[in-house]
Amino acid sequence: MASQYFKTRKAFDFKAHAYALGNIMGVRPEYEDNHFLLKLYSLDESLYGDYYGYHLDYYLLKRADNKEKDFFTHIWYIVSDRIAYFQGRDPFSLKHAFYLSNIDKLKAFQSFLSPKDQWNIRPNDVLLKEKDELIAKLQKENKQLSNFRVNRKIEIYDDHFTTVIDLLQQLQTLKLPNGAPLLRRDQQSPYYKILSNYFSNNKKEISLDTARNYFVDKAPEDAQKGVEIPENRKLFRIIPLEYKD
Repeated sequence: MASQYFKTRKAFDFKAHAYALGNIMGVRPEYEDNHFLLKLYSLDESLYGDYYGYHLDYYLLKRADNKEKDFFTHIWYIVSDRIAYFQGRDPFSLKHAFYLSNIDKLKAFQSFLSPKDQWNIRPNDVLLKEKDELIAKLQKENKQLSNFRVNRKIEIYDDHFTTVIDLLQQLQTLKLPNGAPLLRRDQQSPYYKILSNYFSNNKKEISLDTARNYFVDKAPEDAQKGVEIPENRKLFRIIPLEYKD
């Protein structure tokens, strides 16, 4: 009888796929779960995705109404049950090191499985622990980001924010005495993000979209792309000093 969840090896099949379960004699009925775990113990963690996907593809093609949710549920619980089994063995047994090795491999496979759990199949204590870790991580990242926030932005008076933009644009064209550009950048985004995040116009926020409109890389065919700065707002000119050797 064909396995419900796993692709098994046929008896005396000498060309079976590496992930097919069983040995030269095939698989005894009801032992498929054991063979799935036995093969798992011998796999490198880098192969977990291929191994899972191989048997998932078999399961989904077996019946039209088969869903990954059911496959995932089965895999998660046979792994969890086997971990519990090994953890319940005599710690003074001669096989204790063997049990610990298998537990480590099973837990590593659980770590691989966890991001796939879009249905919250795992036990509530696992889900809550994961959420607590995520919250702690986000709080740490938020604390780190707070170092870059400013309580009060630099104010641009008299609605002259385009004058500041003109100065930022000029900075991009400046060159050092040896002819190399003063500033190197691959994109315009740092300039408009600086303007939006650290400047205000007449005590009003400068939206990212508004700032972005003034920093558009233009191809020759897009000469009209972006917003031009009015001439009456171009009030300053950055002029390099003359250096003598």
